[in-house]
Amino acid sequence: MSNSLEIFFLNLGWSWTLSKFFPYLLACIVGLILLKATLKLRLNFWIRIPIGVLLLLLPFSSYFFFYPIYQPDLFNSAYKPKILPPQKPSQATLAVIVLPGCPYCMQTTDVMNRLAVQNKHLKISYYLVSEDPISEQLFRKKLNKRISVRYAKDETLWMLAAEGVFPSYLLFDNKQLKRAWHNTTFGVRALDELRQFSNE
Repeated sequence: MSNSLEIFFLNLGWSWTLSKFFPYLLACIVGLILLKATLKLRLNFWIRIPIGVLLLLLPFSSYFFFYPIYQPDLFNSAYKPKILPPQKPSQATLAVIVLPGCPYCMQTTDVMNRLAVQNKHLKISYYLVSEDPISEQLFRKKLNKRISVRYAKDETLWMLAAEGVFPSYLLFDNKQLKRAWHNTTFGVRALDELRQFSNE
């Protein structure tokens, strides 16, 4: 989800949102510098302007091509599950509902490890909706020790809570659902909300 430049800013203590968007600002600044340098060249006006515009747009468009901005990075959109499992966490918990063998689920581990360090008030638990010892071991190996991995009781209800989208993220506090995100709606805005979330 994050590249090395974004991770550098995260390590400085910046928010997920600022770390995501600041490189685009840097790309715009580089583009302006290239445009200014091009305008100083002794070239025909009609050659100089297209080259300048191209160099102005090149840094931003190149960065966007490799690290695009998705809708969840702009809008913190949640959904409301119609069905929830009866056993809900009592403390502030982010339940990450995952399916064994799901590559997108495995890709969540780096982000959740960083979130676990950022917010020690928030418990993070992975709920496997199908018994698969190999997947369980893989998750345990990749995840921070503060993050638990368990087989979901009432796995059908957990799957219905996720609406068949994996991974899905359900935020609980005092056995109440606070927020829920599908993988397709979970971005830096949601991560900043979770980073600051506290049950105190």
